[in-house]
Amino acid sequence: MVGLFALLCAACAGAESGSPHQANGMALIAARSLVVGTSSSERAELAERFDCHPTWLGDDLPLREVDLAAFWIDRHPVTNSQYLAFVESAGYPAPSWWGRWGGSFPAEYAEHPVTGVSGKDAAAYAKWAGKRLPSAEEWEAAVTGPERSVFAWGDSWPGPLKLQRSERIDWELPGTRPVGTGDCGRSVAGVEDFAGQVIEWVSNTVPHHGVQFQLAKGASWFHEDPVNFRVASGWYAYEGWRSSFTGFRCALDAVKSPPPQRQSRPTKTISATAALEQIKTVGTDGPLKLTASGGTSRHLSIHIPTFGRQAVSLTSPETIIWNGSGVMTWRKTPDMTWVERNSQRASYEMRFDELLVQADFIAHDDYVEQQFTARNLTKQAGSFRTSSCFNLQEHPMFYDCEQLRTYALSAEGEFVAMRHLSRGGNCVRWITGPSASELGAGLQWSVLAVVSRDGQRVIATGRGRPGIDFSIATNTLFTCLHTDSTVRIEPVQQASTRQFFWFVEGGLDDLLERIGGDLKSD
Repeated sequence: MVGLFALLCAACAGAESGSPHQANGMALIAARSLVVGTSSSERAELAERFDCHPTWLGDDLPLREVDLAAFWIDRHPVTNSQYLAFVESAGYPAPSWWGRWGGSFPAEYAEHPVTGVSGKDAAAYAKWAGKRLPSAEEWEAAVTGPERSVFAWGDSWPGPLKLQRSERIDWELPGTRPVGTGDCGRSVAGVEDFAGQVIEWVSNTVPHHGVQFQLAKGASWFHEDPVNFRVASGWYAYEGWRSSFTGFRCALDAVKSPPPQRQSRPTKTISATAALEQIKTVGTDGPLKLTASGGTSRHLSIHIPTFGRQAVSLTSPETIIWNGSGVMTWRKTPDMTWVERNSQRASYEMRFDELLVQADFIAHDDYVEQQFTARNLTKQAGSFRTSSCFNLQEHPMFYDCEQLRTYALSAEGEFVAMRHLSRGGNCVRWITGPSASELGAGLQWSVLAVVSRDGQRVIATGRGRPGIDFSIATNTLFTCLHTDSTVRIEPVQQASTRQFFWFVEGGLDDLLERIGGDLKSD
């Protein structure tokens, strides 16, 4: 034990002198005191620099000084070859995107960071490997330099990063790179690939929406916004959430010896070139189509062939508020009957004690029309409000987790960047929305729009009159768009609300013309 302690002290001294100690793919981070997170005043300054509202930095750790014991941390994120060894040894499910290629990854991806793993998956791997996930505080200590700065390499952007931006984005072929090139960040401790590869799950969790939310650090190959490449930046998401840019690295208490890294290579695989060719051959001809799940599900898929092979989804409604109470939520589903389900039209009925609701969805050339007709079964007037979740996560050209291309329509008829509006709640990356007053007085509509990454197309949703109490909300990690309003229904009468989902070739100006024609005639 004395010998191990002496070795540990010598290793820590070496790390402090700028000569990092490494073993079995891990770097030893010396015990130290450091300042983590950001203060409210720092967030205000950073928001001005990076052109966003200060509340967008709400997932940063709170500013404080911490004393950390020495620890080991993986020099690179866990790779596909390392994760394959775990899958084969533990019988653990493989990332879903491997399934596209026969249950494994293209050969060239062996030394790329694994993606498509959840916080739970990451913790399971770490336990199997005899390690653990690092805390957010440890992660910041591992990547930051001796002096506190905005980015790991200083205050300049992009610094030493060599960012790659592909015109083509496919979730089945993540835009990661082999680890260890030095192009995606390298700390003085020898830790690499924390900027431009994957966002990395850490051990910090908070309860939210009745489930556990877990923090991820860093910025991925998909990210573009400099504010998210900061050392202090964080992303809270449901611990079971997975994406083509979620990954992780492991940590270990310094008194333990790093175990050997286990790897495996697939016995049968495909080349990345051949994989890309397979994706390119998928046809995209035909009209706009609806696919309704049926049963007790309110989920519909919308496929827009001219926008690519990926679909967008609609959970409609996700909630129903009757007289201020949630009679239906994402966890509570009433009796419902599908009346019609085909590629151009879908309809169902739902019955509540005080309310009868009919939902109709109609596909047109470049938009889908949704109408809810609610009948008040009581002898008193009531208020009826629905919120439909319009989810763009499966379409990478429109997925906008950074809200760089998401806009809300103001009362003056101008589009306002969502990143300029405030966000409430403890997990700002989740469903929250600004006060309608931020969009101007006398709001006549609720509209949200997302411009494609190439700027050539727009997907949007909106409601107009009849309705009061308009609101908007986004779920950044899913790019869910919620445009809501409330209608009053007289006793034993019915009222209808309409919502549009537009798929427009062109830009925001072209969308404005459609809004003028559709919502103003509502």
